Amino acid sequence: MGSFMRTVIALILATIALQADAAERPNFIIVYVDDLGWADTSVKMMDSDPDSASDFHQTPHLEELARRGMKFSCAYAPAPTCTPSRKSIQFGKTPGRLQYTFVHDVLALQRKLKWKDEASLADVVKTADSSYITAHFGKGMSGEQMGTIGYDVTDEVDGTADNGNFHGEYVSLKYRVPLPPDNPKRMASLKKSSVDFVNEHGGKRPFFMMVSHYAVHVPHAARADLIEKYRNLPRGKHLTDDDYLSVEELSKGKKISSWRLQYAAMVDEVDEGLGAIVDAVRKTGQLENTYIIYTSDNGGGLTPNGPLRGGKANLYEGGLRVPFVVDGPGIKSGMQCDVPIVQWDLLPTLHDLSASDSALPERLDGGSLRSVLEHGNEGKVARPVEGFVFHYPCYFAPPLSVIRLGDYKLMEHLLTGEQKLFNVVADYQEKTNLIGQQPQKARELKESMSRYLESIDAEDIQDVYKARFAELDLFESVARRVHVQSINQAKGDRNVIADADARLAKDLIRFNKNREECRLKMRGKTF
Repeated sequence: MGSFMRTVIALILATIALQADAAERPNFIIVYVDDLGWADTSVKMMDSDPDSASDFHQTPHLEELARRGMKFSCAYAPAPTCTPSRKSIQFGKTPGRLQYTFVHDVLALQRKLKWKDEASLADVVKTADSSYITAHFGKGMSGEQMGTIGYDVTDEVDGTADNGNFHGEYVSLKYRVPLPPDNPKRMASLKKSSVDFVNEHGGKRPFFMMVSHYAVHVPHAARADLIEKYRNLPRGKHLTDDDYLSVEELSKGKKISSWRLQYAAMVDEVDEGLGAIVDAVRKTGQLENTYIIYTSDNGGGLTPNGPLRGGKANLYEGGLRVPFVVDGPGIKSGMQCDVPIVQWDLLPTLHDLSASDSALPERLDGGSLRSVLEHGNEGKVARPVEGFVFHYPCYFAPPLSVIRLGDYKLMEHLLTGEQKLFNVVADYQEKTNLIGQQPQKARELKESMSRYLESIDAEDIQDVYKARFAELDLFESVARRVHVQSINQAKGDRNVIADADARLAKDLIRFNKNREECRLKMRGKTF
């Protein structure tokens, strides 16, 4: 037999072996939406509450996913804002343990923390089987390249972590080149990238793909045809006349109040992308071998936020509870599961479902969801820590620590010590503060939360404030240095000097305003 034929046969056998491996290992897809509220889709997250779904938004592909799979009525994001959630979901650890707890965590930035040595979702499936190919498309986790944490395929630009944009607004962030009208919030780009990836690898080797949307984060932008679709639909109960102002009316100086048509159109196009991914997976013959998870990085930014209290950037249920729908092999169809879960459970879940023989990474906070995926409300989740602790020592919002343990949720202000206690099973709208009625329950939760925060050396709110003031001092120092350089380069040109003076004055006003806002938060008002 000639060497050419041996090479051909070897390639054929290698291909057969690779396809056999692909059949043995499941695929994983996570569709991660930005700022999507618990009740912002047309899937009721809680069958007993009609307000747990939108009466206006249409998400038929998510509805189909829920019919084939399972929805969770009590799923939590790791944090009420995006960056800490996007780090936490990758590494199976709370934002508190990762020491990045809110957007623009000044203490983490001051310490120049990096997480590339942490084991990620992509790393976990690769330890199960090296033939897995991994992809991340869309919004990253701020400051860390997805390619450095185990992802083989990304849409990062020129080795940077910003993907060439900010909140999905630009072709180029550096030059502020806006996206074209047919690709608002990069939804069309994300659909194409994800479908192309599935078409290339589906059925040939096992894959894990995460599609991280910029929608439905502000600034809102949507396709004109979808905006008109919702303009002509029967109104939802929360819409007003101002929501229906046309582009022509806006251009005449009228001001729109809520952007709900744009928001609905964005939710719709994200759903279109989900449908395109499912169709692509189906065509590769891998639908029955693929876990598809749809969820959001934090609670909703719109008000009202369904029946839930609060929303994005606070730690009431509206800021933390998110839609969560999953379909895949072995999952009970059409079921609502009420077992509380949290997104830092996903890393140990992928480890379990990929049948990994490798040890789990150390110091995890999550547990595998396999039992609840297979048995619904009869299932259990075994975690190495007790309850869900959300540590939020934020300088621009009320700083809180929160624990969800059993049926109860304790919230504590980090400056004043004020506490609120809710039974979030019986009272998920958080209407009744039980702190005066059940002090012993509050003490139990406080003890558990304190043990956890001590064990992770949690960020201290006073250190956060110090880091914020230091950052503002640095900003001011840089602004003054730039001003001196501008004056020196002006060579006596009065116009240039006046512009430089005005720019510095504007910067100083902003920095002083930021300092005063921080001082106000330090006075510890109620939440």
